[in-house]
Amino acid sequence: MREFDRAGPVCGCGGIRPLPYPLAMLAVLLAAACQLPDACHAETATTLARGEYVAGPYPSGPYAWVNGEVGADIFYSSGYYGGSTVIGNIEAGYVWDGHEVFDRSGLGLGNAVERKVAGTGVAGEYDFHATMVGHVLAGTGYVAASGTVPAGYSYTGMGMAPRARLWSGAIATAYSTSTTSVGSFDTTPASTVSVYRQFFQGISGTACDVINSSFGGYDPATTEPEYVAVDALAFQNPTVTFVAAAGNGDVNPVSAPGNVYNGITVGSVGGTNFRTPSDFSSRGAVDFYNPATNATLTGVRAAVDIAAPGEQGYLAAYLGPTGGLVPLTQLTQTPPPTNRYFVNMDGTSFASPTVAGGVALMKDAAKNSWWMPQAALDARVVKAVLMATSAQTDGWNNGQATTGGVLRTTQALDYATGAGALDLDAAARTYILGDTRDLSGTSGGTIGSSGWDLGSIGVGSHADYAFSATLASSTELRVALDWFTQGSFSNATDTGTRSAFANLDLQVWSVVNGAFDTLVAESSSLYNNAEFLRFTLPGAGLYGLRVSLPSMVYDTGATPVTAETYGLAWKTVIVPEPSALVVAACGVLFAAAARRRVTSRATRG
Repeated sequence: MREFDRAGPVCGCGGIRPLPYPLAMLAVLLAAACQLPDACHAETATTLARGEYVAGPYPSGPYAWVNGEVGADIFYSSGYYGGSTVIGNIEAGYVWDGHEVFDRSGLGLGNAVERKVAGTGVAGEYDFHATMVGHVLAGTGYVAASGTVPAGYSYTGMGMAPRARLWSGAIATAYSTSTTSVGSFDTTPASTVSVYRQFFQGISGTACDVINSSFGGYDPATTEPEYVAVDALAFQNPTVTFVAAAGNGDVNPVSAPGNVYNGITVGSVGGTNFRTPSDFSSRGAVDFYNPATNATLTGVRAAVDIAAPGEQGYLAAYLGPTGGLVPLTQLTQTPPPTNRYFVNMDGTSFASPTVAGGVALMKDAAKNSWWMPQAALDARVVKAVLMATSAQTDGWNNGQATTGGVLRTTQALDYATGAGALDLDAAARTYILGDTRDLSGTSGGTIGSSGWDLGSIGVGSHADYAFSATLASSTELRVALDWFTQGSFSNATDTGTRSAFANLDLQVWSVVNGAFDTLVAESSSLYNNAEFLRFTLPGAGLYGLRVSLPSMVYDTGATPVTAETYGLAWKTVIVPEPSALVVAACGVLFAAAARRRVTSRATRG
């Protein structure tokens, strides 16, 4: 068995906030636990000491609700709340949908948690951590009547995709019974992989559109069978997007499953505008294992892909005597109250479902927009779009440097925040309204100023994308490229393999008389399966993007790999971007799409 910590909230070693309810004993227990390095490595025992318990309705401040901060309003204003999507959450235990924030009765919808799936050998218990994550993913924001405040649906407490169908997977075979490691749990490969298999491959003909996992374990080279299986399942089921928390290891590298290859790994940002990397968010290069040589290279891969708000959460509190709360008998209540919230929750556990919920909004819009091609649902496309449209974070550095007149990076991504901070508003404009939405064929072509493509390239060849119009000298170009590590999954044994890893490169060229003339910039990391560039063009002119596949890093399959499928996305921004353009675009987004709204949503609060 393996023991895991949660990926959030962060350990509260800096101090304990006062508890307004008679829970002083809890504070004492967790204060003592906070002195133990093992308990503080992720967050474990001090999870509950990070915040206060409060009763609804939601306070006016200083708590941050991040939907608007990450640009989700652009989807809500056009009626997209994730209603045509399925979100899977796989953690130690189940999301407890008995909390008021999951009430959907006024929306004409069924239970918030549509399906509960326990892994092999797992009893399946409600858990406080999964409940908070579920709130971020798909909470409706319902608040029961209190005093003179009537019951209703609050924007302030709404999850990212409040109409999505939520599946909850439980993988813990046992929880810690010690007050020094509250929330830690054990798993086995059987308890874990069986749930991922069902969520990726589908149950009764339906698979998840996006899967979130907010826990962390030690597997620096990502070689444990559970995570090899996740990569294989993601490769074989490319319309399912996997999202995972980076972990709360501070300067320590990303934990598993955040360091798998075929997913979106999310770090945390905070600060006034959620652009500052959180101190607790894991960062640094992770290891790379080559199955062809049986060699492990340490610290060579940037694992974080993107960042999202993971601080000051105000989240549904499950206080029942099951799951991670088992050691805290002074705290648990039967039945648990339905209107309590944890305040000031920090952790990549909450940054990850913010991105996963955003993916659900994107796929909801894509499914219901007649002009969107099927390729839009591919996880490689979704990831590339999110990265290419991300906002630059404070201190962002992906190792770009100019040598010989060419801007180059072999790191590709910032170690703490990846491509940058989640910006769903910008993502929507590129994903849904971009000038180019998947070119015909698989090998490049003429492109507009923003867009994306699902392409394929042969080993030893390249694909060229030429901008159709001149780009101004004040243009910032953002380009993201990603692809999968290849592998196979066996349903008979619930095991996966990794068989091939391609070395793709991303370049920007100046174009003269229709020909790619001079190399301007390139991202050419060897052990990442994502490349990224963000820079201001050196001058006005015609430009093009080139995707190349010079070689395979390894290929151990019975049949040699001859081509690789990739997602490519790009965005051009005039620096500074005229605000008038943004205002004008807001009025036309999704104009041709059907208007669908949450019927009882209250005004912004």
